[in-house]
Amino acid sequence: MVYLLIISTIFIGDLLVKNYIEKNKKLGNQEKILKDKVIVTKYHNQGAFLNLFDKNREILLVCCGILLGLLSMALLICMPQKGKKLLKLGLAFMLGGAASNVYDRIHRGYVVDYFSFSFFDKLVFNISDFFIFIGSIIAAIKVALS
Repeated sequence: MVYLLIISTIFIGDLLVKNYIEKNKKLGNQEKILKDKVIVTKYHNQGAFLNLFDKNREILLVCCGILLGLLSMALLICMPQKGKKLLKLGLAFMLGGAASNVYDRIHRGYVVDYFSFSFFDKLVFNISDFFIFIGSIIAAIKVALS
């Protein structure tokens, strides 16, 4: 049950931030925060990471749907098993982030990204991206250690 709460919290939290950014920020404008280390900027990502498949939206949606389904099945298979808390946590992080980004792709036609780091401001992220990344690392470490 805790993993469903994690997924829902990531999904809803990121959705609320994305809605705020969409309503209150202008596309491309930058605002530096946290001693100029983080840059808030509204960016519409038409594709996947680094705009991959931005010209093939249908293929991107199918691939994202398949990956979301596979992650869901993996978590469903792991849920009744004792232990594997780290793997379940990694899968929950990935699912929450992936579900939020897939929701954006379906309902907006793009993913809303909204922050970058001053030392590398060419890549713009959202909270979901970080949870996908962190969840992937957690799951990979758990699988490697098993």
